[in-house]
Amino acid sequence: GHIPSTSFAPPWIFGAPEPGTVGLGYDADAAVAALQSYLDENGMTIDEFNAMDIVLMHNTSEGHARIAAAIQQMWADVLGANVRVENQEWAVYLTTIQNDTPLSDMPHVWRLGWCADYPDENNWVHEVFNADAGANRLRRTSGRFDELTAAAGVSQDPDERLALYAEAEAILAAEETAYAPIYHYTTVNVTHQWLERNFPPLGANDFFNWTIDWDAKLEAQGQ
Repeated sequence: GHIPSTSFAPPWIFGAPEPGTVGLGYDADAAVAALQSYLDENGMTIDEFNAMDIVLMHNTSEGHARIAAAIQQMWADVLGANVRVENQEWAVYLTTIQNDTPLSDMPHVWRLGWCADYPDENNWVHEVFNADAGANRLRRTSGRFDELTAAAGVSQDPDERLALYAEAEAILAAEETAYAPIYHYTTVNVTHQWLERNFPPLGANDFFNWTIDWDAKLEAQGQ
């Protein structure tokens, strides 16, 4: 039930783009052409590329392992690129992917999720990816993207902030292509048909907004 993503922040976060409006989407021909361009630029064959022993790493989890295996198979089938999948326990993994780990000790590709501290793009694109003020695990160099997220964080105009974040997400997902979004998490809830409630996009349930339709409840209970 998770939501396929083409951008970083999910649609219920302030400033997030509508699903499918930014990013590259799936284009096998473009992916093949991009890889071939890299090979040509470096005077390599696909066999020589595969000899580089590309590592795709994830933290230990049955779900992450299935996704990594699917990616591994897709890249082999579509690109002819072979990658080796590795996993590490969470604490070790976080140390491995720190932005000060020597590149020789880093996996070539690795997965990571993000859960919001508050529902605003500042907590997503700025605090995660900004090269000057964010965690910057991708080791980006500062540029237009970083100027945009910094400006959006101090602007008092919601419309201006929306425009700044839209441009920032587009740069991250389509120009820099420093990451490949997979999906946005969802939560499965079970509720009664006689309970009138809301589903907050972030944080705990706000029970004070819930009401019970007593007639419907009594009817459902055969009373």
